[in-house]
Amino acid sequence: MNKKIATIIKSSSHLEYIAQVLNPKEEAGLKSLDYALGTFLLIGPKTVGIIYDTELFNPHSLSLSSQKEELKVFAPDLQDEVDILLKVLLLGHLEDNLGNQNLPTEPLESGSSVKTMNQEQIKNFHLTPNHKLQIRYLLNLNSFGNKLNPGLFGCITKQLKTLLNPSQFQILELIERDLLWQNLCPNKG
Repeated sequence: MNKKIATIIKSSSHLEYIAQVLNPKEEAGLKSLDYALGTFLLIGPKTVGIIYDTELFNPHSLSLSSQKEELKVFAPDLQDEVDILLKVLLLGHLEDNLGNQNLPTEPLESGSSVKTMNQEQIKNFHLTPNHKLQIRYLLNLNSFGNKLNPGLFGCITKQLKTLLNPSQFQILELIERDLLWQNLCPNKG
């Protein structure tokens, strides 16, 4: 089952979006594990994305920072109000339960629903119709700047190893070692 965890509130580019996590007081059962680094997301009806970073934001901290002492007395609930923002990169689409890892051409709409993907959807997104591993989005993530780091790819491989055939692990391990090498020796590629 897909769990709604956030809503798209803005974009930084055509492939990078910011989503605001739903208020845990309003959404029963929402846990920080639901929006952890490397979580695969279904945005709107079919767009697939991944969480590559989070940010804490207090909307009242900038405008009320000089009034902190008064806030403690008159509005103690405002000083603790913190929004959790998710930085999301788009990876492709899930259409008819098949993964399409071509970059999305249409932008997302503000207010689009952000849900976690279930394990079957994650697996299907990573397999071709012939049941071969596909992770073409890594090239897009790597070329997007320094968004894909070994830690993020480690989160991806950890999830995939629980879902895929053990014969496909070797490919993941080779890519993981290559990314580690690229980060240790960035000019050597």
